[in-house]
Amino acid sequence: MKQVWNEFEQWLKIHRPEAVGTLNEAAAESEIAEVEQKMGLTFPQNLKDWLMIHNGQNDEYIGVIENYTLLPLEEILYTWQTLKELLDGGEFEDFPEVEPVGPVKKEIWWNPRWMSIATNGGGDDICIDLDPAEGGKVGQIITFWHDWEQREVIANSLEEWIMATINHTDY
Repeated sequence: MKQVWNEFEQWLKIHRPEAVGTLNEAAAESEIAEVEQKMGLTFPQNLKDWLMIHNGQNDEYIGVIENYTLLPLEEILYTWQTLKELLDGGEFEDFPEVEPVGPVKKEIWWNPRWMSIATNGGGDDICIDLDPAEGGKVGQIITFWHDWEQREVIANSLEEWIMATINHTDY
């Protein structure tokens, strides 16, 4: 992950120089463990490594990947808790069935084994999927739209998602 981050930071310096200074310091392993415990989930190792390099961004208005900002641990937890409360309260029961593009489970609007790692600030997130449909890969990267039922696998891993950003420089 360190190599991917190094390449990503070099890419940012060229394509999004205003975002470089928004990256937070590293999260401690103990902070990650605390959030994992609160969520009842085990983060994939690549996400732990990612957060122990930079714990998201401190400015939610400067996107680093298209218009998405990287969420720090406290926002990963807050987003997950908010969506979990809505799920547990039955808020998603009358929502349309999810329309998966790729191996994403379609039974519920939001899955508590999806972890938001980036947001556009309008309720649309990029998530790590820890509960993929058959044929999917634990840790795949998916879209979550607050008002649209499509859920799409956009990368097989965090590393693949970042490298796709680096290799697509028309931003």
